[in-house]
Amino acid sequence: MFIQSKNFNRVELEQFRDLQRLSFSILENMATELVSGQTERDVARELVRRYRKAGFSSFFHLPVVLFGERTALPGDFRIGSFFPKKRALQAGDCVVLDAAPISAGYLVDTSYSFCFGEDDVHREMMLNLAVFREQILGAVNNGDSFKSIAEKVEADIRSMGYEPVHSKHPGEVLGHRAVKLPKLPFTWRFRGFDALSLSWFSYKDKVAQIGIGREDPLWNTSECSDHPPHDGLWLVEPHAGKGSVGAKWEEILVIEKGVARWLDDSPPHVRQVKQIELGDNYAPRSQSSKEIRL
Repeated sequence: MFIQSKNFNRVELEQFRDLQRLSFSILENMATELVSGQTERDVARELVRRYRKAGFSSFFHLPVVLFGERTALPGDFRIGSFFPKKRALQAGDCVVLDAAPISAGYLVDTSYSFCFGEDDVHREMMLNLAVFREQILGAVNNGDSFKSIAEKVEADIRSMGYEPVHSKHPGEVLGHRAVKLPKLPFTWRFRGFDALSLSWFSYKDKVAQIGIGREDPLWNTSECSDHPPHDGLWLVEPHAGKGSVGAKWEEILVIEKGVARWLDDSPPHVRQVKQIELGDNYAPRSQSSKEIRL
């Protein structure tokens, strides 16, 4: 069963970009409508409804909604901890909304972070995380190994006074593949994940771990990532946490013949950072549903 992870043509890349933009718009619109007292579960259910209405057929993973201290992935944060809880939104909470929807086989993964109120620590964290957008791009174009890039990001996050909590993500990933799945007349899920894509990721990762090939779809600090950057689409997601504050961003990095570029020039976190640098409010803004359609 063919799952495409590289050698995408121009039309396919444009489709990935448009779906990424649509996913971001759904997250940001949801963010503008949050009210005190809503639970993570309330918001996650509503996100599923909105993604379905927008035309997405399934999810690589179900929407993740984190409020307050949970945005920093505290303690022994396991896979089950990412599932939405009854934690209610309160004034001043940091928020992370994350969704990995699938449309016509195209798998994208997006994250949107903001503060439900004002928090100087979150503002500074967003600004600090922004440096990795240029740093990661430059390191890939320099031919640095995925492992060394992931190690440098983790070390730099620690030097900023934060914890690099993307190491608590499934697979301990700084990033992972974006893929195009075959069109099937049905979908099935396993523990909140799309079973087809999850099985492919698991198989490719295990094969790489035993030393057969070097095509691990995960990008982390393990030996399986000790290789020059592979061509394809990579969903990069640096995530920092400190106390009750957590923030992250996630978007598609394109690598073609060893040369990297971001798929889109102005995702929401880039706009947010520009507002922060100007000293302005970086709160979510409504996105017109007419801007992008499937």
